[in-house]
Amino acid sequence: MQKNFFMDAENFSDAQEAIEHQLKQLDVKIEDILRAQLLVEEIFWRMIKQGRAAKVEVQVVKQYLGKIQIQMTAEGTPYNPLIEVADWSEDDEDYYTAIILKGNRHRLNWLRKNNLNAVTIDVSGETNRQLWLLIAAIVSGLICGVVMKEILLPETIALINDNAIMPIQTMFMNALSMIIAPVVFFSIISGVTGISKGTGIGRIGLKLISYSLCLMIVSVCFSHVVAWIFFEGGVPQINALPAAAEISADAKQFSFIKFIVDIIPGDFVSPVAEGKVLQILFIAVFFGIALNSLGDKISNFKELLGNLNDIFMKMISLLMFFMPLVVFFLMMNLAFDTAAETLMLISKLLFGELIVIALLLVFCAIFIRYVGKISSTPFFRKDSEVLPTTFATSSSITVMPSMMKLCTNKLGIAPKISSFSIPLSVTFNTAGSLICIVMASVMFLRMYSIEIDVHAFVIISFLAIMFSFGAPDFISVTIIAGNFGVPAEIAALMFCIDALSDRLGTCVNVFSNMSATLTLARTENLLDEKIYFSS
Repeated sequence: MQKNFFMDAENFSDAQEAIEHQLKQLDVKIEDILRAQLLVEEIFWRMIKQGRAAKVEVQVVKQYLGKIQIQMTAEGTPYNPLIEVADWSEDDEDYYTAIILKGNRHRLNWLRKNNLNAVTIDVSGETNRQLWLLIAAIVSGLICGVVMKEILLPETIALINDNAIMPIQTMFMNALSMIIAPVVFFSIISGVTGISKGTGIGRIGLKLISYSLCLMIVSVCFSHVVAWIFFEGGVPQINALPAAAEISADAKQFSFIKFIVDIIPGDFVSPVAEGKVLQILFIAVFFGIALNSLGDKISNFKELLGNLNDIFMKMISLLMFFMPLVVFFLMMNLAFDTAAETLMLISKLLFGELIVIALLLVFCAIFIRYVGKISSTPFFRKDSEVLPTTFATSSSITVMPSMMKLCTNKLGIAPKISSFSIPLSVTFNTAGSLICIVMASVMFLRMYSIEIDVHAFVIISFLAIMFSFGAPDFISVTIIAGNFGVPAEIAALMFCIDALSDRLGTCVNVFSNMSATLTLARTENLLDEKIYFSS
């Protein structure tokens, strides 16, 4: 436990330096320190202004298993600084900070106790740790599976599979199925209300959303084309997944009309009870639109829904804590029969994603050149500065301050545009996430010999865009493919794929967001070309 100190308006800068010094002593990475300082600043001023606190006590604490937190407590009137701002406008100074706090809600906790407002900030990021655990689980699982296959009898392997591997995988899948419905419901409501807040800011906001939507549609189309080329010859069946023969004939005979009709449920209860995710999606969108139409009348209810979304997303993160163990056993099971085929399949998908990313970068260059009417060379050269941190953290929100700083200082974009465009793009533009969702969905459909006609193309594209606003990629793929009869067990394999795909997608999200911002600034004559073309 580190030494605590008090922060007020006079010693704010010194206190931030003290926080930085203590975090460096605990070997916290620089990107985590910068994010923590940003959150401390926003929460401090909210406690001072709205909470009417004279000073805030700050303490850096190292918890169990190396978890590092910053605890901020202050006397004052009851005030939760994490409450979302109900109405945002282009000129609202709280617009940018509200999105930062919302994007980091999973790291924040507020408590009112003994006349004190207390906020806890989780500092140490676990993204890289989780990535390395997943990679280790994949490699070690394959090695163990191959070794066991060579030294054990088939009967012994079957015994291990039936009594250890399959029960663990089944329990994990049951837990995942339990929370998929509420995760989809509350995340889609959050996405609908968030987009509505962003779209209510006038002509510039509408133009930015049009740019972002264009990039998303192009991303979907490129992904479909590359997936069609890569998986046209069919995809080999993986023995650890249910065989194609076990998929009913009715599931393969997909009807577009039936799909549209079945989206609208007859009641509010049965979709949740029966796990009909598309009907839950319809209810969530319908519900979100209705909420937006009521405005400030139900701001407290909107806050409650936002908190419920945070709770279920936290449940997902807690469940993901066990993901390396599940991946280890899954890869061991795959290695018993199809280790080489599985690795080839994952490699093929990732290689296809890289091709789509390259095509999307070319499109961004053309987009900047012919819509923004300016060379894209300086943009490509300077934008690469934020990509390493983006890949490491796998979070657009985390690098948002760096994106805004780069836009202003290196690209010459007016702060009026960058402070408005970047947060809105982070909320709306999911062009990178769509690559994995679409390609993986197509891959699994081809694995089960399901033809992808025009109807399937439209459905996959529509659902991919909808789910990309809130649901994790592996859940999105499981739901989309599931609507065509593909078993939910594919989620286990998606864990392995998502570990790297999510990082690649986040880098593309950041890149496309900044290209849309640059194009918007150029068309609005708010780009300083001297800064933009400077070395």
